[in-house]
Amino acid sequence: MTQHFHKGILFYHKASGQGDVHQELGQITENLTKFCDDLTIKLSKEEGDIKSFCKEISNNNYATPYDVLFILGGDGTLNELVNGVVENNIQLPIGVLPGGTFNDFTKTLNLSQKPMQASEDLLNSQIKSFDVLSVNGVYALNFTGIGLMVQNAENVQSNQKELLGKFSYVFSTLKTVSNPQIYDYHLIADEKEYSGETSMILIANGQHVGGNRIPLEDLSPNDGNMNIFVFENHNFSIINDFFKVKDSMNWNEISDSITHISCKDAYLKTDPDARLDIDGEIQYNTPIEVKVLKERVKLLYLDMEE
Repeated sequence: MTQHFHKGILFYHKASGQGDVHQELGQITENLTKFCDDLTIKLSKEEGDIKSFCKEISNNNYATPYDVLFILGGDGTLNELVNGVVENNIQLPIGVLPGGTFNDFTKTLNLSQKPMQASEDLLNSQIKSFDVLSVNGVYALNFTGIGLMVQNAENVQSNQKELLGKFSYVFSTLKTVSNPQIYDYHLIADEKEYSGETSMILIANGQHVGGNRIPLEDLSPNDGNMNIFVFENHNFSIINDFFKVKDSMNWNEISDSITHISCKDAYLKTDPDARLDIDGEIQYNTPIEVKVLKERVKLLYLDMEE
């Protein structure tokens, strides 16, 4: 056991978890209290509850201050906590427990995809700082993007997602790729300009999107850079192309249909305006300004090399 905390809070909502959430909470809290003396469990009943609680924490409204935060939920729930932490300049570590469909960033943290096992993993975790993307003043830990990924998410009905989980996204992807929206784009990345047609632009900080590992071997979520992927082809070949493993030195030599750009600041506009997917939540439209906030959040991370 490498960490010990005095007072923590575990956020969750009723849709969290991968089974009976209350049964999972009992198992999870048993593990968390092994390295956190005083643990409060907080139900998030609606969107915005977690951010409101973060504001209370930042205002020091508690006799004994918290020194760790935990979250049981999917990528969207984690995104709300990250926004609450960054907006209120909270410098507390976050322990992430998977409770959604893909749980992309838990993979980057080397944590199990099962909540109970992930809570055991946290017993041997260490604190590590990670970058955050600022997207027009909203924060993303994992990614933002336009095009196919947004069409795909919007094609998945909420009842399909509950019944079929990841398979609902597979069916939606097949439908979306066969009839993509095409955008004219203009991108400025660290003052270098790019333009053309695209069916999707992915701006990644994390190593996984949609349950899959981005095949860029040297992609790092704490190197101060974002990784932009511009999809220039509009058929099934882009899927095969994207999942060929490459590194940043040879990506653009190997790939014919997907351009890779690494940068710290970016500006993107499209015609027509495009909806944005920010860590799994569809919100806002282009144009956007994206900046990397280096090592802005602290997360509990399992070091596989130790």
